[in-house]
Amino acid sequence: MALFNPLDHPICFSRPLRVASTASARFWMEHIPFGMFLVDVLRPRVLVELGTFSGVSFCAFCQAVKELGAGTRCYAVDTWKGDPHNGYYGPEVLSDLKSHHDPLYGGFSRLIQSTFDEAVSHFADGSIDLLHIDGFHVYEAVRHDFETWLPKVSDRGVVLFHDINVHEIDFGVWKLWEELKQRYPHFEAMWGQGLGVLAVGKQQPDLLGSLCNSSDGELTAVRDFFRQLGLRLELARERDELTVRLQERSDVIGSFKQSVPMRFFYVWTREGLGGVARRAIGKLSAIRRQLSFGRHRRSGRANRRMNVRPIAFYLPQFHPIPENDSWWGEGFTEWTNVSRSTPLFSGHYQPHVPAELGFYDLRLAEMRQAQADLAREYGIYGFCYYSYWFNGKRLLSRPFDEVLASGKPDFPFCLCWANENWTRVWNGLEKDILIEQSYSEEDDRQHIRWLANAFRDKRYIKVGDRPLFLVYRASSIPDPVKTTSIWRDEARKLGFKELYLCRVESFAQEREPPACLGFDASVEFQPDWSSLPTLTKPLRRGRVWQRLIRSGLLSKAYQQNDVYSYKHVANLMRHRDEPPYKRFPCVTPGWDNTPRRKHGAIVLRGSTPKLYQRWLEATLARFEPYGPGEDLVFINAWNEWGEGNHLEPDKRWGRAYLEATRRALCGK
Repeated sequence: MALFNPLDHPICFSRPLRVASTASARFWMEHIPFGMFLVDVLRPRVLVELGTFSGVSFCAFCQAVKELGAGTRCYAVDTWKGDPHNGYYGPEVLSDLKSHHDPLYGGFSRLIQSTFDEAVSHFADGSIDLLHIDGFHVYEAVRHDFETWLPKVSDRGVVLFHDINVHEIDFGVWKLWEELKQRYPHFEAMWGQGLGVLAVGKQQPDLLGSLCNSSDGELTAVRDFFRQLGLRLELARERDELTVRLQERSDVIGSFKQSVPMRFFYVWTREGLGGVARRAIGKLSAIRRQLSFGRHRRSGRANRRMNVRPIAFYLPQFHPIPENDSWWGEGFTEWTNVSRSTPLFSGHYQPHVPAELGFYDLRLAEMRQAQADLAREYGIYGFCYYSYWFNGKRLLSRPFDEVLASGKPDFPFCLCWANENWTRVWNGLEKDILIEQSYSEEDDRQHIRWLANAFRDKRYIKVGDRPLFLVYRASSIPDPVKTTSIWRDEARKLGFKELYLCRVESFAQEREPPACLGFDASVEFQPDWSSLPTLTKPLRRGRVWQRLIRSGLLSKAYQQNDVYSYKHVANLMRHRDEPPYKRFPCVTPGWDNTPRRKHGAIVLRGSTPKLYQRWLEATLARFEPYGPGEDLVFINAWNEWGEGNHLEPDKRWGRAYLEATRRALCGK
């Protein structure tokens, strides 16, 4: 290829004046140096961006135009109302963009609040030299945008497509890109979310023509150069965030130093030395709270004292999806199972009816915010969302996707890959597979590339600087050592130093030391039902009970299901031996999956907030973090209503289990 000398294009070293403030906006940060380089190489007369959101990419283009003196006319087209991928938002996004854009670039750039189809008539055919398409990402929408705007592109025109690496949910840019690159010269910026450069015009600068026609081997150094520049910008953004936080803490200290002498003198004149002492203790406690520093602000009285991070497993199956409609009936959600449950024996607590949060729908952002607010109030550090990945197809993904795209709620999270086949096991038909897990090297790479989108989010839970990722059934992976090795290699290529991989001890097969499978640690799963038969016996089993059942004096539920004493199980788990490897502990407020299963369910009978609190207290007393950041304790679960284990308030107990959680964390 033609010699590429970065010093000929110093614009690519410029630091952008507008940086990302949300997760979805940050996805463009890593492409800014390359985008500015394109402006320098192309020197477009007219630049149009379709889909601008907060303006990270568009303002970078405008900044390059201004610093280069390129004389380009720039136009951003967007409704600024949002879409299903970015989430929906109000006028504040456009208002914030205008406050930055207009003073700097208003002389040559314009923000057009319109649909793409409405705006296209304002541009003459053959007038646009650089078109960036970054709107709604489903295949049909992206193809429509390209075909509608293609006549407007000049004979020296270039079209950019963002997110060519994203294969999850219904993103379809990658599919259109695969079609178009067969017809036009092109260049692929394969780092991050991916940026496709399509040279649709016949007249292109020599350097761009060389980029579009060179082999991948010849382009390795160029891609690495721009990838490293993009990573530098993201690291600089994180550094600036930390600097601001440190300054805020310094301001607190300064204010404290200035105000304390006169304030305490005033107290002394009115309340004496005893009053001064009381006020001093109160002030020191307040300053300690304000100075507590971490990647996420810890809140609530519970977290102020603890040296662990409690993480609650989180089920996203509280919204309808087409697959569940087909398999289980239209409108099916987890609430379907919960609402039709009935008691199976005397004293059996069913159904579990939600209290203040109600029978919620996780498609509602305000509901997800309410959950996070409640969890934070009672000392939960973060949620571990179950993720359902089937060889590139994702199910029950909308709640997490909207959390990721919107940046809300501002509450820590991590992911657990629930890598099981979906079957009709609830109906006793485990061999009737609805959707099957399959494994391959290519899928391992595709999976970790998608996961990287979540790992980059500032809310993502890390061990040190290593993103935490759990696998529910690691032993089901044909070659887990090879898979974890691929994940780590790909993660390093994507800019991560290392991953922190945990295997969940969900079944009896998951007892091998995690290092043997390529994992860093294990996560205990409670109840540990695979150990129960060897430690204790189900209630009301044996000849006497069978006779009572046959005579109709006892419910058959005790024979058709395994019913254990919660108190006895909790006591056994509190005292069992620790393994000779790293394992993060777990407790559960209860378990009863009879809403999901007609028979063969497991029930922990007799759970109370007091018994749960004792179990959690004993677990915390035994657990010593293994090292910096290795301070994780798991709770199963936040909202597993169909399995009777939830911290969310119900009609019977209200917030009692949350209160018990906070008391245990506080050491009270």
